[in-house]
Amino acid sequence: MKKIESLYLHFPFCTHLCNYCDFYKKVPQNKSQDFDSFHQYLQGAFKEHERLMKENGYSWAPLKTLYLGGGTPSLWGMEGKVFLENFLSSNNLLLAPDCEFTMEVNPGAWEESILNEWESIGVNRYSLGIQSLDGTISKHLDRVHSIGDVFDTLEFFSKKKANFSVDFMLGLPFSKELNRDVKSELERALKYSPTHFSVYILTVKDNYTHYSKLPSEEWIEKEYLEVAEFLKEKGYLHYEVSNFSLPHHESQHNLRYWKSNTVGALGPSATGFLSEEKLRYKWKPNSPVMDIEKLTESEFHLEKIYMSLRSSIGLDISSFGENSISLESIAESWEQKGLAVVDQRQHLFLTSHGYLILDSLMNDLFNLKLIK
Repeated sequence: MKKIESLYLHFPFCTHLCNYCDFYKKVPQNKSQDFDSFHQYLQGAFKEHERLMKENGYSWAPLKTLYLGGGTPSLWGMEGKVFLENFLSSNNLLLAPDCEFTMEVNPGAWEESILNEWESIGVNRYSLGIQSLDGTISKHLDRVHSIGDVFDTLEFFSKKKANFSVDFMLGLPFSKELNRDVKSELERALKYSPTHFSVYILTVKDNYTHYSKLPSEEWIEKEYLEVAEFLKEKGYLHYEVSNFSLPHHESQHNLRYWKSNTVGALGPSATGFLSEEKLRYKWKPNSPVMDIEKLTESEFHLEKIYMSLRSSIGLDISSFGENSISLESIAESWEQKGLAVVDQRQHLFLTSHGYLILDSLMNDLFNLKLIK
């Protein structure tokens, strides 16, 4: 029997819809009714998920990772804590003793007493949606919290010595006009001792409100590389394209995605993956019904290569068999350009420069027919 040891649960509610965010979310019109409908959705989705698991020979194992994303999960409050505790118990979903249980939190959208209740059912890691410590830029992102809320949040999690990650964004509108200094922002954040940073480049469509005020690709590249070098100098490992951690504080949940492992998912627009069956599924937003995609062997192979290259997992050159010599040659070329390193075990890892042009490097592999 194949096991599911990780679960992503999507909470779709926010107090406000920021102008840049493309995750599925909505503002509750009637909190009690909307939360009740969401709970019914999860109950229905779980039954449908059980059917999918049975058809493909899967069962639940004690969860090694549980990730509560959104939306703004910290808004779920005491009602959510009680519901999820009962939901896990009634469906015999157990947490492993060392389970990494992450909850996303936004500044101005949490209460200490409620967080204590969530910790009582296992939450032991937080992801804080900060994005910027520049108040003017934060307003352009349509964030409704104040910079005071941001620092109050950082101070709270720092004083309680929590295991927490901080989200930052690069390539933000008006960055050039305002001469944004991301390193200075990060320096301020470091005073609160986060164990992890997620640093994402903003990606939007051309109908985005501030599309004309986005910085150039050259600006973004310079910003990304400066941030990467800065955080590495401060002791953080650049272990994935957008993620940096102190040693032994990598996101165990996200590592499972990058290793192409099985990860279950529940909630509107949440996406799960049954690795052994090469089966990806995504929940519809308005009803507990899933769309299912079956990957071919070559599609799965390509995805594993891509995921390995975008993280510190890296590629085992010897695993390419008769193509290993060709891969050694291209790896040597990448090394000379400062895009990759190859260790004594013949494992290939990209550098920060390599991460930045990952898609271009994948094209190199295509052109040499190392992948199809």
